[in-house]
Amino acid sequence: MLGQDLIYHFMLWLCLKCHEKVLERPLETIEELKEKGNPLAFVGDVVGTGSSRKSATNSVLWHMGDDIPAIPNKKEGGFCFGGKIAPIFFNTLEDSGAFPIECDVSNLSMGQEIILEPFNGKITDANTGEVVSTFELKTDVLLDEVRANGRIPLIIGRQLTDKDP
Repeated sequence: MLGQDLIYHFMLWLCLKCHEKVLERPLETIEELKEKGNPLAFVGDVVGTGSSRKSATNSVLWHMGDDIPAIPNKKEGGFCFGGKIAPIFFNTLEDSGAFPIECDVSNLSMGQEIILEPFNGKITDANTGEVVSTFELKTDVLLDEVRANGRIPLIIGRQLTDKDP
């Protein structure tokens, strides 16, 4: 559960920009980064354009999300940082319980250990303490959606716990 004082400390997996070297063995690289014990984040300068956003979200979550207990072959959670995240992709990530954040990603690199401070709106390098990016959440409800593992569970939970007659 997200607490106000919780800081996410995780490894960063950078979606390589077209002018950079093509990553060889991408799936193996993801597994190697996972072995370090920190959650991974999917990062790109422009994220979620192209074909099916639902399919893209499922692909990102398959490699970086968390297993859902008692639901085989489905995952939730995960992190996505983008200079620009397509609105439909952003919404699909929210629905899946992922944590999408639009921010400057130019100072982030693959394998970099970072600390995400969602309440302070900053990302710092875990080794140097340098602030590598700042951001504002698109909506204050985003943190509630992450806690609930998605928008739909949040809506249902709020309806079930509504105390009005």
